[in-house]
Amino acid sequence: MSKLISIVMITLLVLSCSKNQPKNSSLNDESVIIEHKVDSLLAIMTLKEKAGQMLNIGLPAVLTGDYWDDRDSAIFDQEKFKKLLIDYAVGSIHNTPGYPAVKEEWFQIVKKIQDSAMQKTRLGIPVLYGIDNIHGANYVNGSVMFPHQIAIAATWNTELSKKSAEITSYESRAASLPWNFNPNADVAMSPLWGRIGESFGEDPYLISEMTTAYIQGSQQKGLQDSTSTAVCIKHFIGYGAGRNGKDRANALIPENSLRQYFLPPFEKAIKNGAMGVMISSNAVNGIPCHINSYYINDILKGEMKFKGVVISDFSDVEFLVGAHLSAKDKREATKMAVNAGLDLIMNPYNADVVDIIVDLVEKGEISMARIDDAVSRVLRLKFHLNLFKVPYTNPENYNEFASKKHIEANYQTASEAITLLKNTNNILPLSSTKKVLITGYSANSINILNGAWSRSFLGQDTKFNDPSKLTILEAIKKQIGTSNIEFVNGTDYLEDINSAKAVEKAKNVDYIIVCVGEIPASEKPSDINELELPKVQQELVKKLSKTGKPIILVMVQGRPRIIREIEPLVDAIVMAYLPGDEGGRAISDVLYGNTNPSGKLPYTYSKYSGNYLTYYHKKTDIRDTNWGFNGFYPQFEFGFGLSYTTFEYSNLTISTDTLVGSEELKISIDVKNTGTREGKEVVQVYLKDLVATVSPDSKKLVRFSKINLKAGEQKTMNFSLTSEDLKSIGLDNTWIIEEGEFEVQVGGNSKELIKKTFYYK
Repeated sequence: MSKLISIVMITLLVLSCSKNQPKNSSLNDESVIIEHKVDSLLAIMTLKEKAGQMLNIGLPAVLTGDYWDDRDSAIFDQEKFKKLLIDYAVGSIHNTPGYPAVKEEWFQIVKKIQDSAMQKTRLGIPVLYGIDNIHGANYVNGSVMFPHQIAIAATWNTELSKKSAEITSYESRAASLPWNFNPNADVAMSPLWGRIGESFGEDPYLISEMTTAYIQGSQQKGLQDSTSTAVCIKHFIGYGAGRNGKDRANALIPENSLRQYFLPPFEKAIKNGAMGVMISSNAVNGIPCHINSYYINDILKGEMKFKGVVISDFSDVEFLVGAHLSAKDKREATKMAVNAGLDLIMNPYNADVVDIIVDLVEKGEISMARIDDAVSRVLRLKFHLNLFKVPYTNPENYNEFASKKHIEANYQTASEAITLLKNTNNILPLSSTKKVLITGYSANSINILNGAWSRSFLGQDTKFNDPSKLTILEAIKKQIGTSNIEFVNGTDYLEDINSAKAVEKAKNVDYIIVCVGEIPASEKPSDINELELPKVQQELVKKLSKTGKPIILVMVQGRPRIIREIEPLVDAIVMAYLPGDEGGRAISDVLYGNTNPSGKLPYTYSKYSGNYLTYYHKKTDIRDTNWGFNGFYPQFEFGFGLSYTTFEYSNLTISTDTLVGSEELKISIDVKNTGTREGKEVVQVYLKDLVATVSPDSKKLVRFSKINLKAGEQKTMNFSLTSEDLKSIGLDNTWIIEEGEFEVQVGGNSKELIKKTFYYK
């Protein structure tokens, strides 16, 4: 069909849908109009065109050379391009050209794709382009790169999660990238899992709140707005609970745990407008998530009423054959996945699944109703994103890209994330007149600050670094000048470089700043076998401690690495997480007192690798060797974090001693800054069911609020709980409240809490 006829067809389709709507009907809204557009377009599509919409390929599949070739520019292979984009009319594309293109080049790439899809195919359906811009628009060269999610969770400031998403969306759309494979709503149950750094931590409530805020920032202006991106929450479900703590490992999750901990973040995200869900690469209870019809059809699309797109992860339908051993070949794997509810298959290299789907439908092994459901979801998202009218966006219209305002928001997020874990005798903040030795693996590296997904997948390639961004060393030099600084590498990640030289230099300084960290990595490359901080980095601290000079330990890492042996040897500990490209500046400002740290741990920091527990454990989990209940051994508690000032909690009151039915429980508490400088505090509210048929957790987070208090200032904080907050999963795997006693716990971390009990009936 010619370009003119295609345009006329789509125009008539839109006009007819609008014409048939009663002007004053409550049904006359965008969603209803879009549903008519979807139905009308679906009615004229062939089976092959429908199957094409269910395919998501990788951009390198239509470029010259092999898929994984290193490239300097994105040159389309005309034969591949015609086959995939025009003959097969693929519905979606993901990935980069193999390097981080600037926004102007992204525009040209996407424009070429969309112009061809809309002008050279029979129906002119635009392509849905998705990308993993997970900490800022990290695959758009020149964009700001925010801290990773674990650091944003450590801010306990939902406004910063929202703002990071808003800027990520803006800078993604500046590159014509409308669909973001983010945020990560996984509940991270083990720090051995490297992607804990890409998560919002271990607590379902904190994850839910941060995920919801991220969705609001991404989509608050409406998906048709040219600065909004659609989110794709991931990974459904249980990805962060591998039995061995590793990436893509089988998880053992009973139904009550699934519903208590893992589903709530996704359910809230869907209620708040998420229109994309990526399925988890792992298996749960031996069933690969990509073929788990109960999880996808019954729970996600059924109970949660999800109307958006369910997409596979990279090659995961194919991996049903080679990795999970659940299908004999790709044809069987495709059949199982599509029938289980998969709508969009991320098949990076070619279009063979299109032919497979056509054959399966023609042979009656997949119903046309299932295909129509899948394609409807893909088209629905494209209409919501207004891609039929605006398939790409001009980068010249995005004047705030990488602006000072965006950089400042990035810096603020990194600053509020930094968590002070130890400060013996108030050694911090440091005086700028004192001489310091700076050493350690992460002391002089932008890559370690940024972590994975930073211009490249693993984030290890230095050629893409922005020379204007400061390492920790460079930021401190800028802060206090070079005359008071000695620098020695000390160690690499696993090898000694010149620790002896570091010890020698330490003899002539007042303080030692040791910066430790992890290799930037994600997915399987981020797996580790030992949770301890690498021995060589610990040995550096031990050697330096013998000089008798005060030591400040700065940790740049996504997960809590065991530091039990060296913690007593250092005077201060600063957790920076993966703070992004403003991380060096933010760390320096905390060390020297320009910023008062206010971060709180979003996970439990374990003392022993063989005794990792989340804070919401069962009482029997902490049975000790003396038959007592003192077997919970965190190095630092969930929610813990110090400040350069102090806070005092008092006057906890609750509105009633007996809560009945759906009544609200009102809580108030006074929080006072009892120190000498202004600071931010996270007021945390926990709830404990004292007795329950299904063994209750130690406590659960139900509310939090971050406040700013000047020295001597006091505020009364008010919270309201409802019966929904009291519910837990009962014996029949449904949410219930049992009559009995509950305890409200309020404070600045999960250990030091003021408590009051009430009765529910």
